Amino acid sequence: MKYTLTIITIILFYISPQAQTVQISMGNNYANQVFYSMQNGEIKNISNDNWDLAFTTDQYASTIRTNDGKGVELYTYHLGDTSDWQNINVSIMNNLSSGMYNSEISWYDGAFENNSLGHPDYGWGVYNMINHNVTGDSLYIIKTINGNWKKIWIHELTTAGEYIFKFANLDGSNEITQSILKTNYTDKNFIYFSIDQNTIIDREPISSEWDITFTKYISPVQAMPYPVTGVLTNNNTEVAKATGVTDPLTYFDYSNHNFNNEINSIGYDWKSYQGSFVVDANRCYFIKDKNENIWRLVFNSFDGMSTGNIEFNTELIFNTSSVNINKTNSLNVFPNPTTQNTNLIFDFEEECLINIYDIYGLKVYSKQLNSEGLELINLPTEKFDAGLYFLVVYKENRVLAKEKLIVQ
Repeated sequence: MKYTLTIITIILFYISPQAQTVQISMGNNYANQVFYSMQNGEIKNISNDNWDLAFTTDQYASTIRTNDGKGVELYTYHLGDTSDWQNINVSIMNNLSSGMYNSEISWYDGAFENNSLGHPDYGWGVYNMINHNVTGDSLYIIKTINGNWKKIWIHELTTAGEYIFKFANLDGSNEITQSILKTNYTDKNFIYFSIDQNTIIDREPISSEWDITFTKYISPVQAMPYPVTGVLTNNNTEVAKATGVTDPLTYFDYSNHNFNNEINSIGYDWKSYQGSFVVDANRCYFIKDKNENIWRLVFNSFDGMSTGNIEFNTELIFNTSSVNINKTNSLNVFPNPTTQNTNLIFDFEEECLINIYDIYGLKVYSKQLNSEGLELINLPTEKFDAGLYFLVVYKENRVLAKEKLIVQ
């Protein structure tokens, strides 16, 4: 009789180790931004030096971020409201207010939202209860990625998802009105714009394709805004940080750490400068992707601005989604490694024997398997000494399956 397990949902199903060492490069002076998928590796490596503004494509948000990590500066014009657009001139440079920066916690809080008072005031504009547009009520001074000073006014975000804005030199020359339609980019998180080039830039990968991004952003360092190089996570990605770990490359206990969705959960402080950059050798991160797979990430090295090279180790630790097993004889052990009892799931067509041996060949456990189909049994591995074991399934003198087991 043939028994086949087609689809079974197993919580905390252990995946055989497939650790890999990865190197990505942000380039000299961190010129590029790297989008990375835990499942598929590097998705996109693209210039981070050619844009000033990023407009959210979320139909329920009005977020506008700046490229502050690469030098774009934003200031509120505080001497008047939008009716003062024609009166702004270069004299404003003598009396700029404090700079405005993107949140490093959420993608939905950009520099243009710094003055937000909460609904219906979103910082750069106010939500109109009648026509449901967000109408701009503020003027700003901006220094572009190329170091040019401009004035800018976000006129409106319409119910159709169209941003309408204009910008000009501080003396009023070269005034340009531009628009961006969200619905053209619904598979991306943001659509980007270069003020100096007056160009819309489609530079992000599809939002569902990446989990983390290596980039420059502003973070408070010693209570001062400072551009740092680090890792931010995508929406629907969660991270748990484990510090003080003796050997991060063999540490699997993610359940002992809290997952959160703040986008700087990995951040930049996994490294420090001590004449050269040194990574924290006792730290790892567990990353839960949109499919609920859990990956471990351990940083190995960081070269700094000369190359922008970053080396790290990734490993798929657990898969909490459905597992497709479509074979006659199957054997899986989970969790593995373990610090407690271990579960064995098997699907054999015949009666067989399971033995567990230590590294010296001593048999420490034996059990007859009498099922002719899918079974799950508990192995009392919490009674085993820490170490490496070998699980072997026999039919008479024939080996049907073998599996390594690590007890910590």
